[in-house]
Amino acid sequence: MKKERLDDVDIQILKILSQKSNTSYREIKQELNISIGTIHNRINKLKAESGGPIEGYTLKLDNTKLGYELTFLIRVQIDGKHTEEILSEVCERPEVCSVFHTTGDQSAALICRFKQSEDVHNFIRELNEKEYVMRTVSDMVLKTYKNSSFVQIE
Repeated sequence: MKKERLDDVDIQILKILSQKSNTSYREIKQELNISIGTIHNRINKLKAESGGPIEGYTLKLDNTKLGYELTFLIRVQIDGKHTEEILSEVCERPEVCSVFHTTGDQSAALICRFKQSEDVHNFIRELNEKEYVMRTVSDMVLKTYKNSSFVQIE
């Protein structure tokens, strides 16, 4: 589905679901005043397997309530021939939330969450000990103002 094929109803449905992914068809019906059958058909059309932008539904967890109170932005300089190999390994680590291959002085940027400062220390030490990792630069996040991987639907 190309962007130009999204009409106002599609956009409204996406906006509702992006704010609360478990919104029932009945709630959408009440808000948009369209039939449940139409909603069902539109959502099916919007799913990725039909070429639409909905890749799935997700659960949003509060990391601090799970004990992950420390968030770090870690930039990694990797020998270029081994970037994919190193980043594939890093992706397997549970404390790694996001991995980005980047331009600039560093090859990658990671967003990681940790329970204790010792966990951060061990992770960065292990990362620096990898054969093709040349350097890491880490910054602790003091306060999060916005944290989303998705564009807000206007």
